Amino acid sequence: MSPLARALAAVVATCCLVVGGSAISAASDTAPAASPTATAPPATEFENLDGLPLSAVTAAGSDVGYGPDGEPWMYFVSSGSTAVLSVVRADTGERVHEFPLPGAGGSWALEVVPNGDVYIGAYGNGHLYRWQPGAATVDDLGAPIEGETFIWSLTHAADGTVYGGTGQFGGHIFRYDPVTGDFTDYGPTSTGEQVLVRALATSADGRVFALGAMAPFFLELDPETGEYTRHDLPPGANPEYAGYDLDIRGSLLFARFSPAGGPTPLFVQDLETGEWIDEISGAHGLNLSDLSADGSSFYFVKDGELFRYDMATRSYEGTGFTGLSDQRAFGWLDIDVEGFGENTLVGSDFRGNYFLYNPETGKSERVKADAVGAPAPIRAITEGPDGKVYAGSFLNGGLASYDPETGEKVSFAGELGQAEGMTTHDGMLYIGTYPGGDIYRYDPSKPAERGKNPEHVLKLREEHQQSRPFAMVSAGRYLAIGTVPENGHFGGGLTLLDTETDEWTFQEIVPGHSVVGLLHFDGVLYGTTSVYGGAGAPRPTEKDAVVFAYDLKKQRMLWQTRPLPGEGAFGQLALDADGDLWTHSPVTVMRMDPKKGTLLESRTYQDYPWDKIEYAHVGSRLWIDPYFGSVAAVAEAAMWLIDPGTLERARYVRPISQGFLHSSGSAYLSRDLLFSRLNFLDGRSTPTVEVVPVGGRYEARLSGFGPGELVEIWLRPDARQIATINVDADGSARVTVAPPRNPGEYRLSVDRPATRGQLFAEFTVD
Repeated sequence: MSPLARALAAVVATCCLVVGGSAISAASDTAPAASPTATAPPATEFENLDGLPLSAVTAAGSDVGYGPDGEPWMYFVSSGSTAVLSVVRADTGERVHEFPLPGAGGSWALEVVPNGDVYIGAYGNGHLYRWQPGAATVDDLGAPIEGETFIWSLTHAADGTVYGGTGQFGGHIFRYDPVTGDFTDYGPTSTGEQVLVRALATSADGRVFALGAMAPFFLELDPETGEYTRHDLPPGANPEYAGYDLDIRGSLLFARFSPAGGPTPLFVQDLETGEWIDEISGAHGLNLSDLSADGSSFYFVKDGELFRYDMATRSYEGTGFTGLSDQRAFGWLDIDVEGFGENTLVGSDFRGNYFLYNPETGKSERVKADAVGAPAPIRAITEGPDGKVYAGSFLNGGLASYDPETGEKVSFAGELGQAEGMTTHDGMLYIGTYPGGDIYRYDPSKPAERGKNPEHVLKLREEHQQSRPFAMVSAGRYLAIGTVPENGHFGGGLTLLDTETDEWTFQEIVPGHSVVGLLHFDGVLYGTTSVYGGAGAPRPTEKDAVVFAYDLKKQRMLWQTRPLPGEGAFGQLALDADGDLWTHSPVTVMRMDPKKGTLLESRTYQDYPWDKIEYAHVGSRLWIDPYFGSVAAVAEAAMWLIDPGTLERARYVRPISQGFLHSSGSAYLSRDLLFSRLNFLDGRSTPTVEVVPVGGRYEARLSGFGPGELVEIWLRPDARQIATINVDADGSARVTVAPPRNPGEYRLSVDRPATRGQLFAEFTVD
């Protein structure tokens, strides 16, 4: 064991902290090797920072019903850790009940049966829950299918029997009998394929119909015999699109297929003849309304407008009520408010907003439900230009900040979707969100204001079918963005955004691959890819992820290589003080020559099931500690420290999913709701940058950096590269800056390719 490995083992052997009920522990994973080139790491201390305020209402599934005394109620399940069921009065928006759903992360499927009971199909644990209006608790009915952790769909028969569809390993359909409390598993809907039973509907004669995703299908279940019968998809349906929505109204079946949930055609089948009779363009999901009081019409959303469908004539027309999108809960309630009454249509979105609409009076109203926002797991985390830590959540969206100086935590920008990536560039924080591939710009020097700060900059989904901006890095005059395509598709890409003009270009830089890691240095953009496409895409035929180097000025590839056959995704990149390029997959570390793209050395620590996992977008988070030289990788739910000379590694912290080295020298780490700080007790200084006038020029003065650390200096907003240097052994440097031609306010940016961090100094030219 090398000296560094022995030191690592000694340090981590003392590290164990219980946070939020989870043990953060450490263990070694080393092998004999030569002497290291890094110095031994210092002692450390952990701080539990008690989470971030990322609670929000994200109710993928909801429904409507009545309370025990006829109260008009709506039901929302907010996703998070733990998911929460909220019961809200539809006439006022007031919350009247709330119930945690232990073990559940959220729900796509709520179903109110004829006696008023509410069934909840959960994801996270795959359990079925039931709440009986008036009850003090929610019943956990257990997991209908052992090993399945996601119930995608629920429906019911006229007698209250509940049917559900799961999705992971073959996609099962199950039945729950509320009289006996028994589950029936009808078995997988597919063998040898990974499928989701995405939508279910029951007909008046007791048949059960299902739509599948990932391997799209349309099938029918006879619940008495348990026999599945497969049917052809509707003529004109895209065979690559997932089966998304399924409804039966009277003798008509309505099916919709979509790559990721956006508006697509709604296909209409006559169940009596089996003939597909219509195709309605631009339909939104996820539901059609129940039949209206006349029994011959229902409502749906098309092109953002509420439409009425006439069952007798099989025709539809717009109501003029616009500004709508996907509907989660969609049904009729008696709203005792003037202008509404007993035949009021209610529809909700996934944020807990809902509308009331009376077809007879034309009166409408939009209401925000007082549903409980569940705590959300951290999805993306980074350092902002002001030194604060910024994070976005999984599914719920929104942002939160943490001030290391004061400990203050602030929640803001709740309108933003799920943040997949964030980075600092030219004094701004940029955020990339799912599912629209949207890029936002936040100026921390100004108050947050909905629609203005953060400001929407571009959308990549509509024109280029990009959905998840995972990789983002400051790249000279550009913000570089690496993306994963929308669900069900291959072909991610590279976007270069000129942040002065907001002009941008997109290219599928490695055909068929997602771009999941980026690093910029000296005019070259280094990147890594994943062979996996968007969630739900078929299994990739390519097996080897790519590392590449791209010349930003000439807009051309310098080199592209598949350094380790069989590795399906690499993660973040970093440059050490010698200028070598490092990256990591979930189980392998690599050091490469950045000039030629040749592999210098690598180490694989364990096997990895590339042929079984659903997808891999980011293989690891990685940085190089400038102060003692070790490579830090966050992969496989742990933080590892890797000796750069021997490639021995030690597991330093777990469980961890996200992490980065802050400019203060501390590492910020997160997993689910966990938010913590790892402090290194070696007396390291917080690096500083200042610009001072010296004669007719200016001088940039750096101090507190790592010994010999490689840095790059830029003048902004001119986007002019000043220097690329290694700082001195004491962590300091002085660099002459030619005076800008024009007077005004300027910013000096010091970019750190070891950590992908930036430091700034403001100065004025008279």
